[in-house]
Amino acid sequence: MVKLIAFLKRKPGMTMEEFKRRWVEEHTRISSKIPGVRGYRINIATEYQPDGAEPLYDGTAEMWWDSIEEMEAAFNTEIGIAAGNDADEFADVRIHLYTEEFIIVPGPDQSGD
Repeated sequence: MVKLIAFLKRKPGMTMEEFKRRWVEEHTRISSKIPGVRGYRINIATEYQPDGAEPLYDGTAEMWWDSIEEMEAAFNTEIGIAAGNDADEFADVRIHLYTEEFIIVPGPDQSGD
């Protein structure tokens, strides 16, 4: 399994609330339909930051696929291209990091059970 971590910075002049709404409520109507995605999480930076400085990124997304090949193929579909184009409408910076995940302490169960 491969995990993509995307680091996003909002467009200049956009508030964090606008960025959050645009990404979480609107963009996911497209991005959640990318083929083969096994999991998808969005993380938005909080107002509180330990040093009080503005963070380098305003949020991250985590998306999982069975393989890099499946992920690359998914991004090259019509919906994958549309999702990338839509993200460019609200993100000034969008960096993708492909990772291999090592779970040290499992997080809370998100399955709803």
